[in-house]
Amino acid sequence: MKKYLFSLVLISIIALGFFLRFWKLGYAPAGLYLDEAGQGYNAYSILKTGRDEFGMPFPAAFRSFNDFKTPVYVYLIAPLIPVFGLNTFSIRFPSFFFSVLTLPLLYFLVKQLNPRPARPAGGSTIYNLPSIATLLLAISPWHILFGRTNFECNVALFLLLLAYYLFLLALKKPWLLVVSAIFFAVALPAYHSERILVPLILLYLTVKYFKIITSPQYLKFSLLSLVIGILISIPTIRIISTPGFLARVSTLSIFGGTSWGPLEWPSLYLSYFSPRYLFWLGDSGPRSSFLDLSVLYLWQLPFFLHGLYLLFNSKTSSSLKQFIVLMLIISPIPASLTRDPFSTIRALPLVIPLNIICALSITKLWGKISSTSTKVILTVSVLFYSLLKLYSSGYLLNEYYRAAYWDYGWQQVAKVINNELDPNLPIVVDNARNEPYSQLLVFLKPDPTIYQKENFEVSNQDYYTYMSRNTTKKIGRLTTRGINWVKDTKISQYLIGDGLAISFQQIKDNNLTLIKEINYPDGSPAYRITKTNPL
Repeated sequence: MKKYLFSLVLISIIALGFFLRFWKLGYAPAGLYLDEAGQGYNAYSILKTGRDEFGMPFPAAFRSFNDFKTPVYVYLIAPLIPVFGLNTFSIRFPSFFFSVLTLPLLYFLVKQLNPRPARPAGGSTIYNLPSIATLLLAISPWHILFGRTNFECNVALFLLLLAYYLFLLALKKPWLLVVSAIFFAVALPAYHSERILVPLILLYLTVKYFKIITSPQYLKFSLLSLVIGILISIPTIRIISTPGFLARVSTLSIFGGTSWGPLEWPSLYLSYFSPRYLFWLGDSGPRSSFLDLSVLYLWQLPFFLHGLYLLFNSKTSSSLKQFIVLMLIISPIPASLTRDPFSTIRALPLVIPLNIICALSITKLWGKISSTSTKVILTVSVLFYSLLKLYSSGYLLNEYYRAAYWDYGWQQVAKVINNELDPNLPIVVDNARNEPYSQLLVFLKPDPTIYQKENFEVSNQDYYTYMSRNTTKKIGRLTTRGINWVKDTKISQYLIGDGLAISFQQIKDNNLTLIKEINYPDGSPAYRITKTNPL
């Protein structure tokens, strides 16, 4: 009976996590940010032509604006397009999928690290450590946000944890070392943070288990793992010294020649352990946080503090303790090397040890409550509060106030272009403040072969080294560039821009006809579609 109860509880937790990540997937957050759209169209281009939007065959890093995106996520989107189409849902689906898979993975990882049942004497399996840690991750606003949007960090976290888990299993089944190496090698280029985390974790595991992995029984598998890991990493190794590969370092690093410097690193690193950020402020970025909700719920604070005490002053499994401490120490390192004071995107792996620490406390305190009904009431009350807070902040407030940060409105613009505008007239889309061409590529879906020819920018030989770019893009009859009011109003065409680019005063002064105004959910103007009336 207990076995079935255990399965039911785990399935229920995963189902809850699934629902919180899947509900309105592709619609909330409203809009499609330019980085998301860029990855989506590049996946579409790879699927149709075997080349990205710049004509590069199967890149090891995808050129995007003055940046280069990690490749794994793009290649995960490509096979989804024939099934779901090229849209916001398919672009965000890989992050959702691997976010959900992380839930059972965390359960089995904690169970592997802590083999003895960490539950109250005579208590239910509902309240054992792996179950509680998984439940906390299932309702984590930090993990949910990146599980509903196109962020490579969620996929990379899953690959990292899976590789770690397989390594632990390989201590009993040597051949799993090879499988672990494959996932470590794929995690390495999956996101920028993993470029630092993977080597550090491999160093830790190698030192800790050196005698085992070099023993006669393991040596051939260890050598094979090394060879396979290097072979998978060759595309990344080949470009590791190029300006493209180092673009993120040069633009974001505290060593990048700005007013920031190495002396700032300790304070940046320690900010990731600050209760002020963890429980109150969170990430200041409007796309990397929920409005009025931090990365951990406020009710978790006492459990976090108590869990820290238990971590170092109780009989916690040494393997689990070492894993928690390792992840606590290394997870903020990549993020702290950038100029952002608290970046939840780059420090996402930190969500794992933080929630396990809280679970240590909850598991311990649950043992002091003898009444099952009390446990149920407390559990339901905390879940109700957390889900209500998540719904109000993550769905209602976020949708209403932050749609502009997610570039809301371009899907509606594309619909007007396809259905309401004269197909014989040219279109100019203003890009003075933002570059909407990637969203227009997704929603208009031009032929990638034609688009590549019309927008040649860089040769394959200079793909990772030539860092200049052309901001003017041509998509059939549509061109994205700044509006020239003197010249553009002398031609019969459509002009599209935001409320600043095309104000009502400009419409009046330039004798434009307002065709359509696209508004944000709060009613403020997002974009205006106008037609010129040359004399």
